[in-house]
Amino acid sequence: MSFCTRSLRNLILLSCFLLAGFDLSQCSLSGSTDGDSRRGSTGISVRVQDEQKISADEGNFNGNLDSGDQFGSAVSAPGDLESDGVQDLAVGAPFSDGGGTDHGALWILFMDDNGRVDLERRISSDSGGFDGNLDVGDLFGNALAGVGDLNGDGAFDLAAGAPGDDEGGDNRGAVWLLFLTAEGRVRDEQKIADAAGGFSGNLDNDDRFGSAIAEIGDINGDGIIDLAVGAPGDDSNGTDRGAVWVLFLNAEGRVRDEQKIADGAGGFDGDLDDEDRFGSALAGIGDIDGDGVNDLAVGAPGNDGKGSNRGAVWILFLNTAGRVRDEQKIADDAGGFDGDLNDEDRFGSALAGIDNIDGSGLTGLAVGAPNDDDGPDNAGAVWVLFPEADGRVDAWQKISPDAGDFDGDLNAGDHFGAAVAGIGDLDNDGTVDLAVGAPGDDDGGSDKGATWVLFMRAD
Repeated sequence: MSFCTRSLRNLILLSCFLLAGFDLSQCSLSGSTDGDSRRGSTGISVRVQDEQKISADEGNFNGNLDSGDQFGSAVSAPGDLESDGVQDLAVGAPFSDGGGTDHGALWILFMDDNGRVDLERRISSDSGGFDGNLDVGDLFGNALAGVGDLNGDGAFDLAAGAPGDDEGGDNRGAVWLLFLTAEGRVRDEQKIADAAGGFSGNLDNDDRFGSAIAEIGDINGDGIIDLAVGAPGDDSNGTDRGAVWVLFLNAEGRVRDEQKIADGAGGFDGDLDDEDRFGSALAGIGDIDGDGVNDLAVGAPGNDGKGSNRGAVWILFLNTAGRVRDEQKIADDAGGFDGDLNDEDRFGSALAGIDNIDGSGLTGLAVGAPNDDDGPDNAGAVWVLFPEADGRVDAWQKISPDAGDFDGDLNAGDHFGAAVAGIGDLDNDGTVDLAVGAPGDDDGGSDKGATWVLFMRAD
């Protein structure tokens, strides 16, 4: 995934969405719909109360962004790094040229409770204490996931994807485990790739391992968190059907064991087609079926559903070995979801599990659809879904220029919903808030990118 010109960058943006959200449920108890929303048996509605944009021009962000950086391609909330009582953010800019063309970068944003930036720190091949070797087209920062304090040193750590990494072959991909300091600098790092970091799974050219990452808790009970990593270019049983790898780690960030989930592998019995790109997005969603093992949501934005590239999400019920015990598909033709999806929306391009979204213990799932055309073309949208214990959708709410009380200014090609993360209750109103990436935003220059902080309310 090495791209050196503006036109090629635009092509890879679309590719990242294919490889790589938020609307919440709000409807009448009778099941009638209002603005692509529905209130089911959950009995709640979640909408945007206020928003704050972070970009080259807004949100007190003082970092240097260049045209084409696509800041907001990934977002994650790694924790309260400096212990000031406010959740901090990590934001990816995979087309940043720090150190070399499209090496990629990420930004650690130390936040205030108004959703503005107090201080920022860049991590790239030439900054932030990172000593790993990045090459042209690695796209470091294309995916991000907080992994808690993996090594037990008292500081939060972070996983960063580099799907264009060429370890072992072209665009096989990689994940970097970053052991951070309280100041947001890298103290040490561990690379996981083809034959690196203890990983012994079989990767092929253009698998793009590291396009998505999710922390899924300690599913095997060894006291160390486990990771899911997407490889949406995997060709198991067909072209670009996609795959997910469950990685069982040690405290140093090396892989002790792995399990592949794909068409015909890992116990997965779902129906995948060519170009579905299963594994483009991932989210840990806790133990929604109550069997004692955490479950996983997987995006397949190339799924066709009732049209072309409308997108889908798969809920995977896992066992302690990382294999699939059962699955449920959510799309415009499956899983009880009947929100209005259109051709090329690419629903499932981004995912975030939202635990205890309204303070009642209810789990939500934010789903990005960055090519949604509510308002301007490809302005983007996020759906917030409320899944039941069987993975079927009980209720939802869409967030877009036309839905969910979102008042932010989105423009054509912003691709709002290309990334999404729950960021805790920043404003202490009892409802979890969201961060949503818009990497095509043009504040300060073409495709510099932006991230929106959405302050949510539960009705």
